[in-house]
Amino acid sequence: MTVTIRTACDVDRDEMASIHAKSWRSAYRDVFPEAFLAGPVDRDLLDMWRSTPDGNDDVLLVAEESRNAGTRLVGFIAVRCRPDPFIENLHVLPAVRSQGLGRRLMGRAAERLIGAGRSKAYLWVMESNAGAIRFYETLGGVRGETVTKVFFGNPARVVRIDWPDLSVIATAIG
Repeated sequence: MTVTIRTACDVDRDEMASIHAKSWRSAYRDVFPEAFLAGPVDRDLLDMWRSTPDGNDDVLLVAEESRNAGTRLVGFIAVRCRPDPFIENLHVLPAVRSQGLGRRLMGRAAERLIGAGRSKAYLWVMESNAGAIRFYETLGGVRGETVTKVFFGNPARVVRIDWPDLSVIATAIG
């Protein structure tokens, strides 16, 4: 699989929403109601991706796979800088998880943030997603508080992960 990491464009938003929904269906069956994941999640995430404006300092990157028949998106990362860098989303298609795409996306986003003079970032991850928490910790993330947040009317427990120094991501990736 040949994958290129590039800056996201407006035309990528629908495909990003689709990846987001597929990722949630796969990873969060124990978090969100089946009725939500069976349909409304598609509409809600599509609406969100179509209507969320990007700030000048935001970092949105996509992982694009090249194939004989063309290209397709297989993952993305969205970092909102308002004011501190908040890693709002990191998702890859379930079929390509554990192939290093998340690491590459995190590394490239960290490079962009550091290049823009940013030194730290944070995110919120579902408490039940132990694999993601371990992944972020292997990239130097530090586990913080646990709170309840509401996603499209559905409450969920989330853990804050902080990177007080973004350069540790580059070190962890090697």
